[in-house]
Amino acid sequence: MKNGDVAEMLERAARILALRGENRYRVRAYRRAARAIAAEYRDIEILFRQNKLQTLDGVGAGLAAKIKEILHTGQLSLVERLESGVLPEAGDSIILLASALTLCTELIPELEEIAGVSSVSPTGEVRRCRETVERIELVMAVNDMSHAREALARARRLHNQRFEGNLCLAVHSFGLPLSLYLVSEDDYVRTMWLTTGSEKHVSEVSALVRGNTGGNLVYQNGKKHAISSEADIYRLAGLPFIEPELREGRGESAAGLSGELPVLIEAGDYKGDLHVHTDWSDGMASIEKMAEAAVELGYEYMAVTDHSRSLKIAKGLSLDRLAEQVKLIRKVQEKFPTLTILTGIEADILDDGTVDAPDEVLAGLDVVIASIHSGFRQSSEKLTGRICRAMQNPHVMIVAHATGRLLGKRNAYAVDMDEVIRCAANTGTALEINSSPDRLDINDLMAGQARTAGVPVSINTDAHSRLELANVALGITVARRGWLGSGDVINTLGLDALHTFLKRKKAGA
Repeated sequence: MKNGDVAEMLERAARILALRGENRYRVRAYRRAARAIAAEYRDIEILFRQNKLQTLDGVGAGLAAKIKEILHTGQLSLVERLESGVLPEAGDSIILLASALTLCTELIPELEEIAGVSSVSPTGEVRRCRETVERIELVMAVNDMSHAREALARARRLHNQRFEGNLCLAVHSFGLPLSLYLVSEDDYVRTMWLTTGSEKHVSEVSALVRGNTGGNLVYQNGKKHAISSEADIYRLAGLPFIEPELREGRGESAAGLSGELPVLIEAGDYKGDLHVHTDWSDGMASIEKMAEAAVELGYEYMAVTDHSRSLKIAKGLSLDRLAEQVKLIRKVQEKFPTLTILTGIEADILDDGTVDAPDEVLAGLDVVIASIHSGFRQSSEKLTGRICRAMQNPHVMIVAHATGRLLGKRNAYAVDMDEVIRCAANTGTALEINSSPDRLDINDLMAGQARTAGVPVSINTDAHSRLELANVALGITVARRGWLGSGDVINTLGLDALHTFLKRKKAGA
């Protein structure tokens, strides 16, 4: 087996453990081992034969045994047990959007193989891309209701099934609650629309349909509406199509009526990640490996922003090591003609609001990110003051994960984001949407505030491995929920325009 195959199996185990709400340190151990193997240049089979598996970062005797099992059998019995075993105990843990999307990716193909089912799509909070969801909702178009229900009852990973009409409530083997709407193909689009939007959105649009047609979503003057897409529903309401992420009842209907709905940022607009870690600090892959992954994603640029010297727990770079890294980046750059590797740093915001590197060092870097990693329990005045003072530094271009929250683990610290956004606007500093699944920081509402205030936003992954670069999709959903277009996000700029933006603050423009 190849390194990627073993890493993928361990990552799958980590995902399932996380979805089931298992011990987070166990999840982290599997994920760390997966990243180490994915980043390892030596062949995993050779390491096994040389009895060197435990030379890999994070791999002890227990995980070495799991790797041996994968190499011998091509499988991992832990995964088999987790996928078909008893349900985890019910708890009050939140479901992250990333977890919900992961389950949808795995479950939808299985459901579409059920006899009588023609198509399956996510709906509800998952389709609106809320950062956390209460349950996972899917609409299933069926051409034979009785056969579909019978086959669903035999699905080995759907437990505690209970039907309310044609709504099936169930619990997945991973412990996540499901709502499955079984509908005819004729009602598929209508049901998708009704179950996607918030109650307020559905109510507002339905009222517009009644006002325009004198009927409802199904009939007008006794004649059934021809609805082949959700755009047809919005047409009945006199509205342009409203993207699922906006269907929260936050003024999108009024904006549609007045022609003020934004054109939202798309994945294809994104040109590069400005917050990436490597094995020079606490990342799992080399600069070259991260650059290779960025090329595979089609990026124009990628910024290497390892931690600064004060964050010793993350192997923060001394000034000498930072200088060495800059030289190496220049050398590695020669191997990547289509990708520009930007030099940078994630500099700690210190207790007095200064950043953890001299100005003369920061001046020589392409990208300077500032962030807080200590003093989370300080007062709102203290924390806000630290961030705002850091933004006064002409070399600080982006403030990362400004509220410090970890979804389901740590609340945001007591920072005054209204004041932070004002300071960002006054200093020309960008605020980051951190795409890490348990951060998504700043959130959608704050991103919308930044947009209104004219504050540029940077969507970054804070990736510590090649695989984590893909998390940018989560950050883009946050931006879309915040009504951001491509012009609001600096990562959509071409390289020349990005350089102009990054240099503007230094020049005092």
